[in-house]
Order: sequence, then structure tokens, then C-alpha cells
Amino acid sequence: MSDPVNNLKAQKVFNKKVIKKGIAYFLSISIVTLVGIFLYTNSGNTLEVWSKIQPGYFLIALLFIAIDLYLGAMRNHIFVKEFYPGKSLWISVKANLANIFMGAVTPSQSGGGIAQFYVFYKNGVSLPNAITISFINWISTLIFFPVSGIIAYLIIKDNIPSGFVNYLARFGFSVFTTLLIIVIIGLFFPDAIGFIVEKISRGVARLNKKWSSRLHVFGEKARQSLSDYRNKCLSLLKSKPQLMLFSFLLTIILYLNKYFLAYIIVLSLGTTGDIALIMAVQAIIYLLLYFAPSPGGSGIAELSIAGLMAGIIAGDYIGTFTLLQRSFLVFIPAIIGAFVVLGELNKSEATLEE
Repeated sequence: MSDPVNNLKAQKVFNKKVIKKGIAYFLSISIVTLVGIFLYTNSGNTLEVWSKIQPGYFLIALLFIAIDLYLGAMRNHIFVKEFYPGKSLWISVKANLANIFMGAVTPSQSGGGIAQFYVFYKNGVSLPNAITISFINWISTLIFFPVSGIIAYLIIKDNIPSGFVNYLARFGFSVFTTLLIIVIIGLFFPDAIGFIVEKISRGVARLNKKWSSRLHVFGEKARQSLSDYRNKCLSLLKSKPQLMLFSFLLTIILYLNKYFLAYIIVLSLGTTGDIALIMAVQAIIYLLLYFAPSPGGSGIAELSIAGLMAGIIAGDYIGTFTLLQRSFLVFIPAIIGAFVVLGELNKSEATLEE
């Protein structure tokens, strides 16, 4: 029987060549965008801004990063310990870090989930269980983001240019709401997915019979997979209904921690701003970036942060704030995650050579 992890690697997502290319794209887009932001905001006072930075707040920011990584790991670990009593929290920490790193160097964070599955599998968590864990946490995220996005929009709609905010909020809300509806249909009516794909395949058959056949096979596999995972998820949640609640609560705390970190960064620059506005802006940004097509949202993230924060803090601070926000929430965790990913790949390569 083939190793499912090797199958994942065969998809050319989780290997060193792809990782190196992803890092190059991620860094180049981020650097070019940040330089552009500094130039556009005409930050002639950048050195003065940096001279006002209060190091004490950096230590607080590092604490928030540690909390962020812990909460991200705990969202997984509450399920891991149910499947495998006695499993170390460190396994979930490594899986979360791998997810962050690969999400940063692959388009639309597509490699994040695969990296998480890989680390779990290599540390004794079966692939079906790893997917179930991620799927339930993903449902919590799909519920949280639209709700936080609506609240955020109501807070900032009178303080940020309405056209820009309306576009971002509506786009993000539409994507997450659509996905949530699809997930609900898939969980409770898995046959409907197969039915929809079957109807599409019949229409495609008029154009290309080969494509129609492939769609039909895909529809059958999708229906069966959804049915299997629905049964597994519902069985777990019926026996442990509190797990879904814990997952959702941890999701709320996890992202509020990220949002509040932005306020800490503002304070570290020796300036201030409305805490509710700052956190609301972060909610809109995360709503938009979750499915951003560039690696780790590079480019799009920096421009969104700069554009939305421009209505809250002075222009001289925009470039520095954007750099620090991305550093604390993405660059630093991704660097740590890189060591985890490369360590796991090196161990795998060493095993194959033996």
C-alpha cells in the first residue's frame, strides 16, 4: 500500500524545490511592496519614527506571538489528545508552525494544510484523523470570519473611505459565506454534491466526453469522501460535543490576539490610535487575505494594511507599521516554521536513504 505522505509529496507541493521557489516569490513580492509603500508615503521621517520605538512593547509583542502559536497548536491538540491520549502538545505546535511556513510560501496558503498533515502523519497521527481535525477547525474559521467581518465593518465604515472598505468587506464576506454554505451542504447532504457535479458533467459531455467522464469520477469521489468525513466528524462531535465549542472559542481568542497585537505595534511606535478601529481593520484584512492568490498574501497584505491603516495613523508611521505587523504575525512565525519543515523533510530523506 502506498504511503499517503509520499503521495502528498508527489503532488509537488511539499518538497525543497517548491519551497525554495516559494520563498523567493514571497520575499521578492513582500520587499518590493514594502519599499513601494515607504516611497509612496514619502517617509522622510522614517529614521525619526524608528528612534521613537519603545523596545518594551517589542517584548510584549513577542509574548503575543508566543500566545498566537500556542493557541494555534491548541486548536489541533484538543482533538489530537482525544484520538491519541498522551500525545505531546509539541506535535501540534510543530504542525501549526509547518502550516504557517508553507502557507506563507505557497499561493492561497495551499501548502499549509498539506504541511500540517505531513507533520502529523510523521508523528503518529493518521491522515484521516489529521484531515478531520483540520476540517472541524476550518468550519470554526468559516463561521468566525464573516461574523467578525460584519462587526468590523460596522465599526470602521464611517472612518475609512467607504468604497475601498465596501469592496474588501463584501468580497471577503461573500467568499466565506459561500464556502460555509457549501460545507453545510457537503456535511448534511453529501449526495447533493454528486448530483450537482453529475448535472455539470452532462452539460460538459456535449462539448467533450473525456472531460465529462473525469467530472463524473470526481463527483463520485467527492460524494464518497464527504460522506466518510461527515460520518467521522458527526461521530466525534456527538460523543464529544464540547470539542466544537472549544474549537470555536479558541478560534475567537486566536484571532482577537492577532488583532490586538496590531494595537501593541502602534503603541510601540510611540503613537496611538482608536483600539476598536485598529482591531476592526485587522479583521477586514484577514477576511480578505485568507484566500489571497499570492504566496502568504504577499503584496496584497502589505497594500491592504497600508491602505486601511492610513485612515488611523499618520503617514510617516504607515510603512514602519506595515513592516512590523507582517514581521510579527508572518515573517517571524514563518522563519520558525521553516526549521520545522526542513527538519521533517531531512528526517524523511534520511529514512529513505537507510
